[in-house]
Amino acid sequence: MARILVVDDTPMMAQLVSLTLGKAGHEVKAAENGLLGVALAKEWLPDLVMMDVMMPEMDGYQATRAIRAYPPTALVPIIVVTTQDTLNENMSAFEAGADDYMTKPFEPLELQARVEVHLKRAQRSAVGAQPAAAGQIVACYSLRGGTGVSSLACSLSIALAQLWSRPVVLLDLVLAGGHDALLLNLPVKLTWADLVESKPEDIDATMLEQLLVPHPSGVRLLSSPVRVQDADLVTAEHVQASVALAQSRYDWIVADLPHDFHDTTLAALDRAAVVLVPFAPDLASIRSVAAALDVFHALEYAPEKVRLILNWIFPKSPLPQAEIEKALKRKVDLVLPYQPEEALRAINRGEPVTGGPTPGTLGTLLEDFAFGLGREAGATSAPEHPSEAWRRAAQRVGKAPSSHKG
Repeated sequence: MARILVVDDTPMMAQLVSLTLGKAGHEVKAAENGLLGVALAKEWLPDLVMMDVMMPEMDGYQATRAIRAYPPTALVPIIVVTTQDTLNENMSAFEAGADDYMTKPFEPLELQARVEVHLKRAQRSAVGAQPAAAGQIVACYSLRGGTGVSSLACSLSIALAQLWSRPVVLLDLVLAGGHDALLLNLPVKLTWADLVESKPEDIDATMLEQLLVPHPSGVRLLSSPVRVQDADLVTAEHVQASVALAQSRYDWIVADLPHDFHDTTLAALDRAAVVLVPFAPDLASIRSVAAALDVFHALEYAPEKVRLILNWIFPKSPLPQAEIEKALKRKVDLVLPYQPEEALRAINRGEPVTGGPTPGTLGTLLEDFAFGLGREAGATSAPEHPSEAWRRAAQRVGKAPSSHKG
């Protein structure tokens, strides 16, 4: 939920905008002219301002400049609303410092869409302004369920921990009904829900460490809430604070994400170095990948940040890989073959495919993939005490050095 200030001297228009944005879950306040709008903006510090142009006391352009001149509101998104769709009007809006403009009348859905875009951009800018952290975030994401997102996140976490002999944090951000604890055969004690009593700025290392459940592999899980009703209590600010803290303390963070673009999901996606998108070779799954890629493009993610993983969850498909790649206009980065016995055994026993001393086909592929992620992140030499997992993967890729170079 965001705080939105509507500045408009027409009561009917102010009410329409307020009702539309209120139904979208936002808190809305209105001011009847520019002078009152500036005063309320300074007092209330809104997350976004809808600014009419023609108003008494102070017009929308003057009010926009005043809001921009006040440091606490200098970066707040401002959408100017005008009745004149002319080049001069548009230029005046931008010269005054507006982020966008809309022409009256407009559709409620268009208003909601414009507002959401600017709120998310502002959120991403705030995250991007934070100091860079050392930890690499790998996000596992799909718009469609049943493609193996959680299994991938758990298996990859274990592979990274075993390969590089470093603790890995696994964030189960499927806040309503996540199953990473079951897939890792771990007890659920404390969860994301135990953070909500604290303000995001008060979350510290001690608090985070208390929530992490250790797995024998070296993975440390922050579990999803047990009760579904607790999911809505976790905010994007809680996620951002926790992810930033984990990055400052751990080399690897793997995020198991839900099938949406909610604020809590974007909080992890935006900070991720790599986004893994598993999908099945069926039309509905391919369409969901195409839709996700469109959103990633709109969010200005670099193409190399997104990796496609074709997961053959059934034995046959009328869609060969070449046709799938042609439809998506990009290559698949990893193919996981149909291995039902290996996959089901891992799920039923709570032992991901990378967890044993002798991984099978799926475990080997994911181990090698995790090895590649480590090299991309700068791990060009062996750990000081190479694990069996590292020795296996290094031998398969033919790059095992004779000794540790430090």
